[in-house]
Amino acid sequence: MRSLHYHFSEHLPDEHPRMKRHFFNLFKTKKKVELREGIMSPEELKERVISIGRGKKVDITRMAYDGMAEDPPIAVKLIDIGGDHFTGKIINVDRSISESQDTGIIYLKGGGGTIDFKYTDGDIMQVEEDIDEEIVQQRNIEGVREILDALDIDEDINISYYDKNEGGVINGTGKLIEKNMESGDFKISLHLINEIKLNKIQEIPLNLERDEILDLEVVL
Repeated sequence: MRSLHYHFSEHLPDEHPRMKRHFFNLFKTKKKVELREGIMSPEELKERVISIGRGKKVDITRMAYDGMAEDPPIAVKLIDIGGDHFTGKIINVDRSISESQDTGIIYLKGGGGTIDFKYTDGDIMQVEEDIDEEIVQQRNIEGVREILDALDIDEDINISYYDKNEGGVINGTGKLIEKNMESGDFKISLHLINEIKLNKIQEIPLNLERDEILDLEVVL
C-alpha cells in the first residue's frame, strides 16, 4: 500500500501552481488607456460639469476619429449629473420651430432627445456654458421697458427673448399687438422666427419681469 501511494503521488499532475497563476491573473490591473492630446481627463470633465450645475445649457465639443474637433458643438441642457456620467437634453430650437409648423418637416440640425456622456468616454475636448446663459444674465430690463413704452400698437418690431421651454434664444420679427405698461404685459405676433418663415402667424404673450426679454427694437 505504501509503494502504491508513493507511485500515485509521483505521477500526480502538478496542477496547483498552474491554477494559482491563473487565479491571480484575474486580478491584474488593466493597463491605463492613454488620452489623446486635447481630451479632458475623466476627473477634469466631472469637475467641470459639477461646477456648471444641473439645469444649465452647455456646448460640448467632442473630438472626431480624425483628431479634429466636431463642429458644431452639441448643445445640451444638463438634466442629471451622476458619479460616472452626466445626461444632457439635446437642444434644437430651430428644429422645434419647424416641426411645430408642419409634421412633415424635419429640420435636421442636431437631432433631439437625451444623451448620456460617460466621464471615461475619452472624446470630450471642452464643456462651455452656452452664450445664451451669459446674455440672459446681462439683459437690460429697464432699457427694454423704455423701448416698449415708446412703441405704438401694430408697429413692426424685432424681438429677442429666451425661451425657457426650448432652452434657447428666439429671434423674431413681427408686430406689437398689445401692451400694458403698468403690469409689464405685452403681446406680439410673429411671422419670422430664427430666420424660419412661419406658415401661420404666432401670437405670443410676454411679461417684462417674468420673461427674459433680451432685445426689442423698431423695424425701420
